[in-house]
Amino acid sequence: MFCDGVADLDASERARYADLLVLIAAADGELVREEIQLLEGFMGRAMVHPEARTSIRQGLFDTNRLSNLLKNAEQETLRYVLRDGVLLAAADGDYDRRELRILKKIAVAAEMGEDELKSLFDWVSSGWEWHADGITLAKLPARNGSLSE
Repeated sequence: MFCDGVADLDASERARYADLLVLIAAADGELVREEIQLLEGFMGRAMVHPEARTSIRQGLFDTNRLSNLLKNAEQETLRYVLRDGVLLAAADGDYDRRELRILKKIAVAAEMGEDELKSLFDWVSSGWEWHADGITLAKLPARNGSLSE
């Protein structure tokens, strides 16, 4: 992962960012390896303290916190969540309707239009192709059911 401005958010916004990503990951009722890998990577990139990660992970079992997390959230935080949340939602190879519903609510709170949100989905599709090209160029084996295919 590249260095990112999400690490420059204040600690409470970084925790909110991670909490919202946990909600997206848990929305479909199951976590797959790829979602866990991305989620942990996003929390690391945001420099969320390991002790804070433990309490954030508890959010996997409480998916009714969305409205509280959106209250008083900074737009910049919500836009980072959308960028990374669209990628996270795609990690298992499918966008679940519950993931999409959460992403749309976050987009409304972030004052992001449908065209902007669609652009993020398009960006993820392009990213999968870019990632697959890297696997091919490095002559690495594709793994069944993973993002590296």
